[in-house]
Amino acid sequence: IGFENKYMAILSYGTSNDFIKYYPDRTFNSLKGIIEGEKVKIDAIKCNSDYAINVVNIGFDGRVAYDANRNIEAGIKDGYNKALRAALFGYRYNKLEVIVDGEKISKWRTLLCVVANAKYCGGQFLCAPRAKVDDGLMDICLIPSCTLLTFLRVLPYYTEGKHLDNEYCKSKIVYRQARHVEVNSKDLIYVSLDGEIIAATHFELDILDKAVSLILPRKETGMKKLFDPIKDKAGTIIEYLMSSPDIPSDESLRFKIRLSIEEAVENVVRYAYNDGIGWMEVGTELDKDRVILTIRIKDAGKPFNPLEQADPDVTASAEDRDIGGLGIYLCKQMMDTIEYRYEDGCNILTMTKKVS
Repeated sequence: IGFENKYMAILSYGTSNDFIKYYPDRTFNSLKGIIEGEKVKIDAIKCNSDYAINVVNIGFDGRVAYDANRNIEAGIKDGYNKALRAALFGYRYNKLEVIVDGEKISKWRTLLCVVANAKYCGGQFLCAPRAKVDDGLMDICLIPSCTLLTFLRVLPYYTEGKHLDNEYCKSKIVYRQARHVEVNSKDLIYVSLDGEIIAATHFELDILDKAVSLILPRKETGMKKLFDPIKDKAGTIIEYLMSSPDIPSDESLRFKIRLSIEEAVENVVRYAYNDGIGWMEVGTELDKDRVILTIRIKDAGKPFNPLEQADPDVTASAEDRDIGGLGIYLCKQMMDTIEYRYEDGCNILTMTKKVS
């Protein structure tokens, strides 16, 4: 922070990396991607004498982070969720005074207060959906103390980042954007700065405009891998394709894409080679506008064009319907285009789907 020619890069190999979720189109586990990345300026939050670039959690969230760290250090499995459950029943009332750019927004009894530069915390909570890392502002979301029933009603919206737009939640939440926040407490409280815990009764938080030089990994598109042999590897190949950064996060689209991938991969593994001894090359890529997803599956097995199969009569009963053909028929319905060609002794199946 504060050094013009010092750059921060993030190589993500942890169990949870909340900050990088702000950049869903970047891959943070590639050294090459980082080396070939672009340099950007982002804001930082100064909290007393410490710093955060993601989220500062005060009150309930801070206590959860404190207990979760202790659980993890003790080797307790599912440490974060256990800390969350414990806090639900024992740490919902905090005596906090929160002042945002001179405006007092709390009345001492506060459940939680999030001061955010980015969007996510706790591995799953989209706590600050409107936050921007380079706008010179902190996003503050404060939930006053409330009944357990009210909190449990708000929690699903808070998790999905819909709490600032839901009418019920808006009546229970105070939301502001600001450059300075002051927090006072009658008791010692734990505050989480990007997972690091500090304790005090008074906090001063300020936004530092574009104080950090961050290296953003280049935008990754395209994955390709050769599997040899493929016997008993259908599941492995399917999961490899579904792990591609090109695959969208929308659950409806993922379901359609996965169904099509499963059908195509299973056909090759089961029927392309005698005894399943042979290779398969699979890959994904997005077009330059990141709109059209392409999936290619290539093998050197027996020539077979699945598109030559007649579509089954889906109106007929199961007893009257011909055996086979249903899988590729479903692929045709799920994907936008499916093409087959036989080239240089190889079967090549290409499927496309509009994903944005």
